[in-house]
Amino acid sequence: MKGAREFATLFRTGQHGKLYITSGEHARGKTFRIQVLPVGEEAIPNGSNNLCLNNNAVTVYGVVSGNPGWTESYGWIHNGPWEDDFAELVKKMHTRRDAKAAEKLKHMASKEEAEAKRVAELLKAY
Repeated sequence: MKGAREFATLFRTGQHGKLYITSGEHARGKTFRIQVLPVGEEAIPNGSNNLCLNNNAVTVYGVVSGNPGWTESYGWIHNGPWEDDFAELVKKMHTRRDAKAAEKLKHMASKEEAEAKRVAELLKAY
């Protein structure tokens, strides 16, 4: 759904410092929510499509308009310093994703080079 896809594919459900992130999906698309937990409190998970069970947690990112399950749009419900913390998390996840992609390309290039060398040596020996 609008405003959820990029983040839901970047993060798995879980606690990140004081933030509890819930990534999920339903029949119409991805879902994504962020809750702020009280200082020092560990999240009580409640599955991939549900918010954590902590009574004192506050949802700061989630559905802001539309019909839930159909046309919902996601955004910040409450603004504050957690937006900067989340932006840093997004930056780290992009860096991690890009590093993995670069490593995969490097590995594929190495395999292709080895195969080309093998073919050339076989044909040369003919």
